[in-house]
Amino acid sequence: MRGFFTLGLKRQPKIEASTSTLFPKEMRLNVCHERLLAILFVTLRSVFSLKVDPPECRPGGYAVLNSPYRSTGFSSQQLLHSALQELICDHSLSPGWYQFQIFDKPRCPLIVNRCGTQAPVWLSLAVGETLPQPLEVKQMRACAAWQFLGGASKDCCLFRLPVTVRNCGEFYVYFLQPTQGCMGYCAEGKFIFAEMSHSTQADCEGRKRNIDGTCSGERLPSSSVPVIVAELSGSSVFLKCSFDDNHGNSSVGYVVTWWRLLPQGNREELRKETTIETFAFIELDGINLRLGDKIYCSRSYFPLESPNLQSFPVESEEFYAGIQMKPQAASISEDGTKYKLTLESTVPLPCSSEKCTLPLHLTTISQGEKELGLDLFLSSCEVELSPNPCNSGVCSEASVEYSAVTDIWKDGDRSTEIRIKPIISTSFLWNRYSPQSVQIEVKDVPSAYCYTFTDPHIITFDGRRYDNYQIGTFVQYRSTLRSFEVHVRQWECPGMTAHHTSCVCGFALRDGPHIITYDMCHGLAGETKPRLSVKGRSLANSGIHITESYQGHKVTIMFSSGVFVRADVADWGMSLTVRAPGSDRGHTEGLCGTFDGEPMNDFHKQGGDIVEDTSTSTFISTWRQELKCYLLAPGDSLFDKISINESSSTPHEYCQCRQEKPQTSSRASLSSTTPSKCSSSALVHFPSIIPTLDITAEYIRSNREPKRFSRPAQGVQRSQIHRRLMNPQRSLNQRRVYRPVASQMQKRQKRQGLNQNSRSDSPYNFPEDYSSSNSAELLVFSWPTESGLTENEARRTCEGALRNSTVGSGCGHLLADIMEQALEMCVIDLQLKDDQTWLGATIALLENECERRLVDEVERRKENQNALTALRCPSLCSGNGQCTEWGCSCFPGFGSYDCSQASGKCIME
Repeated sequence: MRGFFTLGLKRQPKIEASTSTLFPKEMRLNVCHERLLAILFVTLRSVFSLKVDPPECRPGGYAVLNSPYRSTGFSSQQLLHSALQELICDHSLSPGWYQFQIFDKPRCPLIVNRCGTQAPVWLSLAVGETLPQPLEVKQMRACAAWQFLGGASKDCCLFRLPVTVRNCGEFYVYFLQPTQGCMGYCAEGKFIFAEMSHSTQADCEGRKRNIDGTCSGERLPSSSVPVIVAELSGSSVFLKCSFDDNHGNSSVGYVVTWWRLLPQGNREELRKETTIETFAFIELDGINLRLGDKIYCSRSYFPLESPNLQSFPVESEEFYAGIQMKPQAASISEDGTKYKLTLESTVPLPCSSEKCTLPLHLTTISQGEKELGLDLFLSSCEVELSPNPCNSGVCSEASVEYSAVTDIWKDGDRSTEIRIKPIISTSFLWNRYSPQSVQIEVKDVPSAYCYTFTDPHIITFDGRRYDNYQIGTFVQYRSTLRSFEVHVRQWECPGMTAHHTSCVCGFALRDGPHIITYDMCHGLAGETKPRLSVKGRSLANSGIHITESYQGHKVTIMFSSGVFVRADVADWGMSLTVRAPGSDRGHTEGLCGTFDGEPMNDFHKQGGDIVEDTSTSTFISTWRQELKCYLLAPGDSLFDKISINESSSTPHEYCQCRQEKPQTSSRASLSSTTPSKCSSSALVHFPSIIPTLDITAEYIRSNREPKRFSRPAQGVQRSQIHRRLMNPQRSLNQRRVYRPVASQMQKRQKRQGLNQNSRSDSPYNFPEDYSSSNSAELLVFSWPTESGLTENEARRTCEGALRNSTVGSGCGHLLADIMEQALEMCVIDLQLKDDQTWLGATIALLENECERRLVDEVERRKENQNALTALRCPSLCSGNGQCTEWGCSCFPGFGSYDCSQASGKCIME
């Protein structure tokens, strides 16, 4: 930060004595007498001054500050760009009396970087205050004015210094104290050369004097800017300061000065030499001049016949001797973007008899790494520099890629330092050299969640809530930036429900050339086992991971882009959670909305146009597969595709380049997919509290038999909810549902017998896709239900089921803001189904939301032990087992993930 101060020092005019000031008009004499009296007065004044002049006014009683740089007419920038003169800093000034030979009216200056200092000091006069009269002395105040960096704000008196001012009649002297920091006393106005006998300035014989004190006509024109390059001579490295000779046939000499910038910001002169060559050398010997130094050279020239006549020195740009890292961007976001880090050596590399390459080992240190893990990965932790001819200041070059880690926790903006480990070399110059590090700021980018649960209720990425009671195939989520989309199929919810509602029976997703389906729509409703299959491409090196929890009741598919899709499976179907990474913000379409922070534009068409009809059914139909729909034709959804003809490049691997042995991170340890070294999925962290089993290896080959998950026990239902639930759109006293037509059910019955035992991945017909519309009669219903269930009874029943559940009691303090929303969903389900087996359908939403919040509040895990236990051990192992970090350890004779089933052996997950 640079500012400035100005000390304006006003010099009183000489006292001219005359008889008109000594005698009144009536006492005036004639002209002759007046001249005699004037001579007498001058004589008396001289005698009087010899007797009363204070010591500080006498020769030798004060020092003279006559530097031309102390004038406000001199720009400090000339010193900042020159190695010949340091800035004026009076912090080491000896206390004493000083005379300024610069004067003008004192005021707060309006121009920065003047007076040859960073902070000029000026003499402040209060309102009505004057300088002392002849031979008087006054205690006054000097002020420092500072203009703050990056703005116009200025304080004319940020610092105050006491100054004693003595009027010596012909001049002023000032008792000055050392300043605070790099400030300098100065005077405003032009430089005035004293006519006193003690002046050390030479006479310019009538010529004007330059601001630097030289006489006009003695300054030679400036010369070209010198350039520093590195050269190798044998095994030694020299720096060469070269410059153009544009003086024609004139015989000139050069004065070359080498400087080094010290860590404190000061400059140290290394060497000064006079030469007739247009270059000069200095050795980079590792002792006087080392790798990592910032070096300058300056040169001035002079005619050989007049060596005292020199030009102003011209300084080179800074030359950094060593290896520099140049990041493509110093501030990046958690959006999966890859950046290039270039490593350049400005000096030639050492070359031994064995090899000439120089290996560099890179490490990263992230802010809060111990608690939060690494925030930035590199494509490699080691690079090699190879010697090349130096060109444009670069003698060797290598590069790596870097990218921010996409995580699902809110860790804020963090800084990551990329370092190069100290170099081990047989070269004395290079051995133990540590190049400068670089700082990369990683900005936290929030992700978004879309929820589809129970019959189903949908909450978009932006939090808009609506219900989808139609059956068929729909586009749930599509990225317009990447080749990624999710399709869902909905069938009529099985069971003896009061109304024909729809439930999700499967999803299919595409990530580039990979298609994965998790499907139970091909068989009988309520009896089909879900199947997970990978179509067309192997998952090897894809960056895709598949995990299961609670013995298949939760299945999660995670992608290197940061997306994950989770299914909570029940006998009636499944509930879905889809996470979109921050990189997709503003680039999504489908039933999950637009992900732009504006829930009111979530009802849209393909391409982003808003659906003019505000009806929910119109928006849903826009993304449904139909014969007349231009979006998806029957048989053309991801469920029906066997393979896809899209080229796939091998994804890059990224590495954890830790400085030392990896330390166990609270959050990193939560993730079962975090790699220990290098991986194509290293850039994504999916920490979990719920115990998971990675089953990706079972799907490495694309031609394997699809895995059939065991159907959950009857009565176990799961669903999911977003943490920002909106109020239901309809009151509990009046609901709207769409009853599927009879022909669709008949087609399904004919199809189910053909495909129930199918073991192939061949497409199957989904009859609902071939109907132009399935929105039948609009039904209106109210409380009580057909079984006599009232709204109050339904609410009390839901209260007991949710609040008293293991996750409800263990995570209640974390879920207080959404528990009411979950209860509302439960009440709606009871009214639609009129079946209390659906009471537990909203427990899964509490499980997933509790896990998300525990991950976000990892620093408070000790305070949330009950919540951790509730997620790791559902139903507290039903009292038939012991809760461990990895789930329930059942007692002999009990099994299942919650130890609820009697068996002949212990099952531990």
